[in-house]
Amino acid sequence: MTNLLPMPIEAVIPERNIVVISPHYDDFLFFLGGYVKELAEQGLLHTKRFRIVNVFSRSNYLAHTGCGNFDASLDRVKLATGRRLLEDLSCIDELLGPHNYGYELLGENECFTRGKQLADSEMEFPHGMYPDFTEQDHEIFARMVARTKAWATLPDTALVFPLAFKEHIDHFIVREAAVQVAGELGGEASAAIYFQEDKPYGGIATEEEMARTEAWIGSHPLEKRVYRHHPETVVQLAFKHYVSQVDDVYRVGVLNRANALRSQYGTAFPCDQLYRYEI
Repeated sequence: MTNLLPMPIEAVIPERNIVVISPHYDDFLFFLGGYVKELAEQGLLHTKRFRIVNVFSRSNYLAHTGCGNFDASLDRVKLATGRRLLEDLSCIDELLGPHNYGYELLGENECFTRGKQLADSEMEFPHGMYPDFTEQDHEIFARMVARTKAWATLPDTALVFPLAFKEHIDHFIVREAAVQVAGELGGEASAAIYFQEDKPYGGIATEEEMARTEAWIGSHPLEKRVYRHHPETVVQLAFKHYVSQVDDVYRVGVLNRANALRSQYGTAFPCDQLYRYEI
């Protein structure tokens, strides 16, 4: 049964272990930053153990550097990857506390290092779905399916994947690998699979893009879980830590989506939501 009202934060993800499949270096904050903040405010952060798995960790992207984002040379990758990794660790340290989480790099090449072109959007990201896959994308997808099958054997574990608003191709690959595994394993999976709304994409998606996401949700057995969000905290942390990544569209996207969900559910506070795959 779909729960349309904000849930107690402890009921949103009941599993003790939370593995967040973060496509990029800033996605843990934009996925679950508000969830973590609410856990902390309720004195429950100690009840969860987090592991962040960064998928596309070989990056050449730095905001406001124009054609530099299409420079896939080793020097550029070293520059961008080093800065973004340290920014990510600094932010997660503030969210979870230093040494209180696991962190893993899968070493896949990010979209720009794979030569992807910009979408027609106010954000710098490449759009893509199955028809846009190159051979390299198919290989990454296959590896993600294999990895997700292994993670699905973990007991008392929630696996959190992106919902992939606006179909950023990296987010799309990660999402589709997860839903394929969920469908194949059915009740054989030990871990629970969740799809979290990803910001800032959810707050800047067009009506057509929102309709595609809603259609995707409707085509799978997903249970919606709504919880209290802290978008101002997420924005503050983003601009404090991800200095090589964010610009004002991030603020707009995060706040717009939180306020839209507050209006939708008639709450006195901002909301966020994720979806649990019901097997």
